[in-house]
Amino acid sequence: MIETSRLTIVPLTLDQLQLHVADNTRLEQALGLRPGHRTVVEPLLSVITHFTIPRLKDSSFDPLYHTIWIAIDRQKRQIVADAKFKGEPDETGTVEIGYGTYPAFQRQGYMSEIVGGLVEWASQQPAVQRVVADTDAENVASQKVLEKNKFVMFGRVENMLWWEYELRGNTT
Repeated sequence: MIETSRLTIVPLTLDQLQLHVADNTRLEQALGLRPGHRTVVEPLLSVITHFTIPRLKDSSFDPLYHTIWIAIDRQKRQIVADAKFKGEPDETGTVEIGYGTYPAFQRQGYMSEIVGGLVEWASQQPAVQRVVADTDAENVASQKVLEKNKFVMFGRVENMLWWEYELRGNTT
């Protein structure tokens, strides 16, 4: 669990993740939260169904690097966004993150807070040296989130921009 100024960011268990995709209120009911504006849509639904759930069922994967992390606004008692690590650190100590805010909660600074929380959590993991993320070249809001969290753009592949945050200096 990660605490930021407004949010509690929680990694979902397999059972909670299955409630997350079952409908738009069962997870909130199970967690004692107010139903909100959460909808799991494509492509996230396919990612959860075909990758996340199978990996959470396989004990060889670290669930914290494969599950969905939900962001709960403590004052509103609602889920406002979710995020994900896209696997364990690779051989260079790099982890990739993905994130999204539900439309009703966009432009309120939640995503900057969530990305900051994920980077802080990652910095406490000994195997993690770097955090990367990609954004569509036209997604200026997402780019601003990364810039606000001191990510630096390091590459472009077609319409996708790649960003990085170095947690520790390279010791080699």
